[in-house]
Amino acid sequence: MKKNIISFIAIMMVAAMIALPAQAQQRRTAEEYIKILESESRISGLQIEKVIKTLQVSPGQKVADIGSGSGLFSRPMAKAVGINGIVYAVDVDPELLKHVEKSANRSRMSNIKTVLAPFDDPKIPEKVDLIAIIDTLHHIENQAPYLKKLRQYLKPGGRVAIIDFSADWPDGHEKMRYTVDDLEVWMKAAGFKQVEKHDFLQNNFFLIYQ
Repeated sequence: MKKNIISFIAIMMVAAMIALPAQAQQRRTAEEYIKILESESRISGLQIEKVIKTLQVSPGQKVADIGSGSGLFSRPMAKAVGINGIVYAVDVDPELLKHVEKSANRSRMSNIKTVLAPFDDPKIPEKVDLIAIIDTLHHIENQAPYLKKLRQYLKPGGRVAIIDFSADWPDGHEKMRYTVDDLEVWMKAAGFKQVEKHDFLQNNFFLIYQ
């Protein structure tokens, strides 16, 4: 319990740092931001391996990691899909995508492809089996129309997994807050139905739609 509380506090501190005003974020280099995204506390709190297992990412699949950031989830996803699969690391920040490319090269992962996307469309190059949006949807200004666009990037039977803050949002996220009920409305309007719900992440909901 004590370990979980410490991890929760650490995650909230990281989220608060990410939510600094725009001027403060501009002063932070990509390297500094990457250190925050890949901090030990954040990695522990997001339970990456368990999330990947729960998503049932399997060899040969094509996956899009929207808001890939430093590639924290892109890399284990690429490992899971294997040499015959592909992971599209989608982000709006070119410097973060450069880091993803470098880390993929260091790990000899040729199945990670980066996609520099605009703010209103992920621009996934082809239809995929899974779209994952992890700690990202709250940064998207117009979620409803954005989510409607996802259908065109999914194979028949494809899924959308969304992980984001639940009850306790960190300071600085006031204008970005939304509820699971809001998400349900957006996803229903986009033609999706919730097919799975997982509650093992502390202060994060984890929902899968199809």
